[in-house]
Amino acid sequence: MISAINEIPVTSNSYPFSSAERYCHLSARGYVEREYYVRGTANVYRSINDAGAVEVLTPEAPYVNRIVVRAPIDPEQASGNVVVEIINPTSFMEIERMWILGHGEFLRSGDIYVGITSKPNTIPKLVEFDTRRYAALSWANPTPETPFLFDPAELVRGGALPDIDITYEPGLFWDMLTDLAWKLRSNDADNPLVTYRRDCLCLTGWSQSGAYLFRYLNSFAYREDVARGSRVFDGYLSGGGIHSMVIPVNQYESARAYAPELRRVERCGEPFIAVQTESENGRFESWRCMLPDSDRSDFKYRLYEVTGASHDTKWSYLDYYQNDPDLKRINHLPVYTGLHDEPNDYPSQLLFHAAFRNLFRWVRTGAAPASCSRIPVDCHGENVKDAFGNSKGGLRTCLLEHPVARYSNTSRVVPGSGTVDKTADTDGLFGHQETFSAAMLSELYGTLAHYRELCEDDTAQLVSQGFLCQEDAPLLVDLAVAHARRAGLE
Repeated sequence: MISAINEIPVTSNSYPFSSAERYCHLSARGYVEREYYVRGTANVYRSINDAGAVEVLTPEAPYVNRIVVRAPIDPEQASGNVVVEIINPTSFMEIERMWILGHGEFLRSGDIYVGITSKPNTIPKLVEFDTRRYAALSWANPTPETPFLFDPAELVRGGALPDIDITYEPGLFWDMLTDLAWKLRSNDADNPLVTYRRDCLCLTGWSQSGAYLFRYLNSFAYREDVARGSRVFDGYLSGGGIHSMVIPVNQYESARAYAPELRRVERCGEPFIAVQTESENGRFESWRCMLPDSDRSDFKYRLYEVTGASHDTKWSYLDYYQNDPDLKRINHLPVYTGLHDEPNDYPSQLLFHAAFRNLFRWVRTGAAPASCSRIPVDCHGENVKDAFGNSKGGLRTCLLEHPVARYSNTSRVVPGSGTVDKTADTDGLFGHQETFSAAMLSELYGTLAHYRELCEDDTAQLVSQGFLCQEDAPLLVDLAVAHARRAGLE
């Protein structure tokens, strides 16, 4: 239960970690960024079977967490759509990837964004960033005297994420999330959104946080004591979900085996859109978790597989942070470790804009978005390629229908510098691209003007199908044409 929400003042010397005001100039676009401490108590749960059912293990453990809110300065300009992001903690740094991918749509539509810290492993970097601002954060383990029944070091060597620490308890998160949702829906004076419309509340998460979203739906969202007779969230959007990962309900269960059904969501009474890139559509056991799109009342589901994009891209992982000196200061500025000249720069953010718009339309009107083809995979879960070396099928743009480059979902790296497997010489999360020669482009398209015509025709079709927002169509065409011009097409 939340006992208090207190705003953390923003000054020129103290501001939120990875502040969107600094990166996106929010105030100039009619938005304000605020940050809050959320204080309260949360239960720690335990699994009572391998299929997702849970019960309270330790009740009402105290915590202090944080949320960041980005909303129109004028409440009258709010759309009524609220996006709650489970902030990604995988790199031990707060990565608001769904904000990064979706904020172009949020800002122009008047949507409200709320990001919640989802794991205590990021707190040390927050404190290093600004000790005075974040020293109060606490996810203390209520039972630190209880030992692990496994060796955490063995789990790390086996590929598990190295964020197990007996001094804290990540399992506090489930109640934090539910209680925040109900607080945002309330008319309580300490609700940061109390002056705004809040018609639709949707949950989102990227990568590991997408796996958190799966677990929340499978184990918590429909418990009677959680739902309180109504839905907690009105819709869900997962991005880059890692299906090989089942999030334990508490860290003591990190070595537990779970039923395969928990690697995906099979039932959801609210609209649920999953967006995968080429890094995850077949890997991380995703090919074992494939489900068809559904309009059943108990499973409203769409899956978009974005052909061309890798899990991380130049725009979403490097450019957004603008070489931030604060992230350099704490030695956590994201970098590309690939050995290629061109990191993957596929504009997947434009497709996420449409995915969020489709989700809210689906919630509000009941009109389900269109389905799109899937990327075919071989017996190893690897994507099947076309004659240009690009993957077949999936959600495609003019950059693949009329390619000027070969897009890869992996990069060669020096062993030890990759993201997942530190022994490998490839990184499967940040791919690269190889631009075609000017001679090849001239043979394929003739002139730059003709290439623009082809891209405009293809993009108009993408807009008509609802996979791209009309406002983003000129930008997508311009990006494609600019790439062809840099490659030498005249």
